[in-house]
Amino acid sequence: MSLFLALLAAAADRPVVVSSITTPQLVELCRGKDDDPTANFCTGYILAEFDALSLARQICPSPARASNMKVAATVRKYLRKRGRKATAAPAFVVRDALRAAYPCKRR
Repeated sequence: MSLFLALLAAAADRPVVVSSITTPQLVELCRGKDDDPTANFCTGYILAEFDALSLARQICPSPARASNMKVAATVRKYLRKRGRKATAAPAFVVRDALRAAYPCKRR
């Protein structure tokens, strides 16, 4: 019984992630120039994550530092440098890139 409880507690540490793509697939879909203005899956995925994190106040972008192009370029660059080594789900990798680029000031 104690083994079962230990396994249950360990599983509670990790969120269940439902995604139709993997991080390597997102890295592949986001290949190309960082400032590519094309409306494609990569850009849509990044901007949706940006909006969700902004609304949840997990990132704090300033209007002067954030535009669709800058946000997409920031994440594409992050994916190019760190994406292939990432073991987390794609949403968490994009979240990490955005948190690094648009941190919230702690009071």
